[in-house]
Amino acid sequence: MLLERRGPLKREAEAEVYPKKCGECGGQVEESVEAIAIDLRGEIMNVGGIVHGRCTRCGEVYLDLDAADRLQREAVARLRKARGLLTPAQIVELRNSLGLSQVAFEKLLGTGPKTVVRWEKGTVFQSATADKLMRLLIAKPELADILSGADPRAARTKPRRAQAGSLTSRPKTKAQQRRKAS
Repeated sequence: MLLERRGPLKREAEAEVYPKKCGECGGQVEESVEAIAIDLRGEIMNVGGIVHGRCTRCGEVYLDLDAADRLQREAVARLRKARGLLTPAQIVELRNSLGLSQVAFEKLLGTGPKTVVRWEKGTVFQSATADKLMRLLIAKPELADILSGADPRAARTKPRRAQAGSLTSRPKTKAQQRRKAS
């Protein structure tokens, strides 16, 4: 693909991805693979090895879209590992084992729209509470019925017998009492 930049056309691979001068301080921007600090819900993760532009004077970082995506995913993966959270593959496996779409799984867990998509893509990580809930579903898939609002008692094959003196065995209204007495 050819790109037009003030002057002759350059191939995409030859095009400048980063500015030559820093927009913050006017310093020179050079290509770097130094670690980049990223804040994930208040926790700072340092991720190295991602090619980016960095100002030699003030340290301002310039990322293209691919590098920004890689930075986010790598930081999330490291934090997920450090906290012992389920991986995206494990979340996909759980959802598939329950036979649920991403939207249905979000409803089951009580999360917001597109949350499961982001967990499964690795762009965000789940809370410890959501992780524990998913681990319960892995261990006891039948809990999905309770979470979905299905009445677990409806699946019983034998009806429960009313115990003597229980509320279910007593008529509640005078009309019911008269019918029972006759």
